[in-house]
Amino acid sequence: MTNDQYEGILADGPRLSLGTAEAQVDPLLARILLVDDDVASIRMMMRMLRSQGYTELVTATDPRDVPALCREQEFDLILLDLNMPHMDGVQLMEQLIAEFDGDLAPVLVVTAQDDHGRRLCALCAGASDYVTKPFQFDELLARAGNLIRMRMYQNAMRKRNRSLEELVRERTEELLRSRQEMREFAAHNEQVREAERARIAREIHDELGQYLTALSLDISILEMRFCASLPALAEQVESMRKLMDRTISMVRNVASQLRPAAMNLGLEAAAEWLVNEFRSRTGMACTLSLPAKAILLDDESATAVFRILQESLTNVSRHSAARQVDVSLRVEMGHLVLQVRDDGRGFEESTIAGKSTFGLMGMRERAIILGGEAQLHSTPGEGTVVIASIPCQEQNADANLGAVQGPEGLLAAKNRFRHP
Repeated sequence: MTNDQYEGILADGPRLSLGTAEAQVDPLLARILLVDDDVASIRMMMRMLRSQGYTELVTATDPRDVPALCREQEFDLILLDLNMPHMDGVQLMEQLIAEFDGDLAPVLVVTAQDDHGRRLCALCAGASDYVTKPFQFDELLARAGNLIRMRMYQNAMRKRNRSLEELVRERTEELLRSRQEMREFAAHNEQVREAERARIAREIHDELGQYLTALSLDISILEMRFCASLPALAEQVESMRKLMDRTISMVRNVASQLRPAAMNLGLEAAAEWLVNEFRSRTGMACTLSLPAKAILLDDESATAVFRILQESLTNVSRHSAARQVDVSLRVEMGHLVLQVRDDGRGFEESTIAGKSTFGLMGMRERAIILGGEAQLHSTPGEGTVVIASIPCQEQNADANLGAVQGPEGLLAAKNRFRHP
């Protein structure tokens, strides 16, 4: 079939509409690369494509020029002949795929070679479709249009994915910033609350305690002056004394719950007071292990560790039904590690996943705010362990412990803390 016959078919044949009303891309905007050493074939295909509305057409008669063209421009379709000098179409495809790491425009082979082996070789080398000469223009246009739409939809999806990834990244950063702001706000509120607790505890201890002491003294004076001669009054005064003693005890307990006076002596003293109070209140056996040297923590961190210990012991008393509780404070690798282990009933950790366990949440948040972490592990029938780690000034804490116990004793102590 001659070129004139091809042009006649092109002129008389139906014009194919490669786009649809709902299409998100316009195939006629595609950039097409025609690679063929036969100039007449290139001109014929260019007339055919232009007659259908394609305008972005680039040609190459030397296959060696194609890699540079592909680096300079992004094509949506490559029409490629197989039999060319210097480099055949199969070799060119293999070179392009290797160079562009698979991100290459679809290749439509247009060749006069019709044997099955050659067709299979081209398809295996990366060709998306295969047309043999002489061909029908409408078939070639349909195949080219399908490949162009596929490529353009892929590019549109790739851009959409990049846009979504960028949106997700921005939203994630916003979420992280918001979470950090919330934690900073919570930390500020916690500092304000602890300061208010300390102020109220101080006022209760100093002001209310002073008034109660004065009243107790007045009751004693009243007893000394009048009770000997007035037995009825003596009974009433004794009742007043007992009520006053209970009131003083209650005030001391309230002040201690707000902020134990032992906190002014350091975390170790506060932990000892809390463990002793836990023993007397619950009747459970509770041991406390402290490092050999003083723990170096600022007041905010020490208060956070104390509150985590307090919440842990509260949970033990409410839920564990334990007989033995072991509390340890130790310094490891620049972190103060608090561990609370009980031999109670335990539970499945999955049962609390997703629940609003504000006590556990509060412990975790207290630790995270200070750059640490808090974890809870439990097994039914084997008890529960809470481990919180807070950054602190180490000051050779392990070395000091080793000086007391020796290297072997230090290693044994660490292993005992990790695997009691």
